[in-house]
Amino acid sequence: MKVYFDRKVLIGFFLAIGILATLGVYSYKNSQESLETSARVSHTNEVLYRIEQLHSIHLEIEARWMRYVSTGDSSFAPFFEGRLADATDHFVVLQGLVKDNDSQKQFLDSIRVAGKEKIDMVFSTMKARPEERRQVALSDKNTKLVRQIKNAVNQMEAEEIGLLDYRMSENQREVKTFNFTFISLLVATVLIILLLFIGINSTLRARSQAEESLVAASAEIKDLYNNAPCGYHSLNDSRLIVEMNQTWLKWTGYQRSEVINKMLFTDLLTDQSREVFEIYFDRLKSGDDLSNIELEVVCKNKNILFVVVNATAIRDEYGNFLKSRSTVFDITARHLAEQKVIAINSELEAFTYSVSHDLRAPLRSIDGYSKILQEDFGTKMDSEANRLLDIIRNNARRMGQLIDDLLDFSRLGRKELEKSTVDMHTLVTHVQQELMALEKNRKINFKINKLKEVNGDMRMMRQVWINLISNAIKYSRLQEVANIEIGSNADEDRVTYFIRDNGVGFDMKYADKLFGVFQRLHKVQEFEGTGVGLALVHRIVSRHGGKIWAEANVNQGATFFFFIPTQN
Repeated sequence: MKVYFDRKVLIGFFLAIGILATLGVYSYKNSQESLETSARVSHTNEVLYRIEQLHSIHLEIEARWMRYVSTGDSSFAPFFEGRLADATDHFVVLQGLVKDNDSQKQFLDSIRVAGKEKIDMVFSTMKARPEERRQVALSDKNTKLVRQIKNAVNQMEAEEIGLLDYRMSENQREVKTFNFTFISLLVATVLIILLLFIGINSTLRARSQAEESLVAASAEIKDLYNNAPCGYHSLNDSRLIVEMNQTWLKWTGYQRSEVINKMLFTDLLTDQSREVFEIYFDRLKSGDDLSNIELEVVCKNKNILFVVVNATAIRDEYGNFLKSRSTVFDITARHLAEQKVIAINSELEAFTYSVSHDLRAPLRSIDGYSKILQEDFGTKMDSEANRLLDIIRNNARRMGQLIDDLLDFSRLGRKELEKSTVDMHTLVTHVQQELMALEKNRKINFKINKLKEVNGDMRMMRQVWINLISNAIKYSRLQEVANIEIGSNADEDRVTYFIRDNGVGFDMKYADKLFGVFQRLHKVQEFEGTGVGLALVHRIVSRHGGKIWAEANVNQGATFFFFIPTQN
């Protein structure tokens, strides 16, 4: 019995395959015939379209020509030449389309002959006097030509419409035949498949076993989802939590029954984080992915959990938002470490300020008593003693300047940015004028190109330009004529500024030391300074999200560049 049953299934299978193959061959053949019919229909439509375009151009030229005859409109000549070129293109295409249709070729020849006469007539009126134009336009010859063209067009359209109707009816007949045959073969195939179903019934057990394996695999995946080292959740478009893994629930202290389809995700957030999340969730639904969004979560026991959320959107086939797919990482330990670092930095800044403040008094004493000593007993001391007193006073003052610069650098780390639109051109011009007032005995050529505005802290940007322009003036003082140029260029996401001088420059192998605190590439005896100015510039630019760098050659000047992002 088993052998017989298997043989029946095999015979039915091959029979079904044969019918399907026949159905495929027949479908392919019918498809090719349909394509040919469609091509013929398309050809007819193309001919009709070209005929209509020719007729439309003819009527348009006729109307404009009549207006030209009446008014002498000077725009007619270029219009006529342009439309004549369009008509020529359509005529050439039409010739190719009807080359295998003798009757259509005759009609087209009639249009060509009449059209040529009409073109000659129009050109003759463009050279004639107004009264002669009207005579030509109203002549019987013109009327005859218009009628001849119209009749030829109508005859061509009528013949093509007849062909189109015939081809459409043929196509419908072929479709009906195909449908009947296709359905017949399909019914036969269905009957055979129904018979095969009896033989396939024995495979259900194997399928059941496969389903059991699938359930086991699904359980493994679910376990991996629930016990992953990070949190997972999904929200619908109303922010309702529809999925959340066990790791995430364990972090918050809630039970699954308390959260799933009952709590909004915003219910877990602090007020400040809720405002942040609302903004980013709207962006997620609009099409943006969320990346590294830091939020504060209120656990069930009221403890605060600091997390980073990344999310993408799941959408239906029409692009409508279904739910989010989010991963969550606990960064509470990192946050606490950051808070500790902030506290340590605050203590360090306070210590720096205290030490710097305490150093001022002895430095003032050294400078003051040295001055008194020099004023009261300078005449009684030799030149070497006076020289040493000068060194003491100069170094005391330099130490005071170092302390001031150190305090400025320390304060900059605590100061909040107050961003606004900064008119860089006006700002640089004012700084340049202030600094040039101190250099009245020098020849300095300043060129300030038009500078792009930027979003930043006005006072900090002013400090940047004071330091950069001061350096350019200082390090170019050995030149008989100092040349300093300032400019900018804007990209899509940043504005880059530069300041170029013809000063002493520097060796590029030491460029990495430029922006360090108290780092100098020239001796104090050559150029005064503490080595904090460029460090301040670097810190200000960095706090604005930008970058600063320099290019130079020894004794060939230097160029400093920095950019500020246009987006916060």
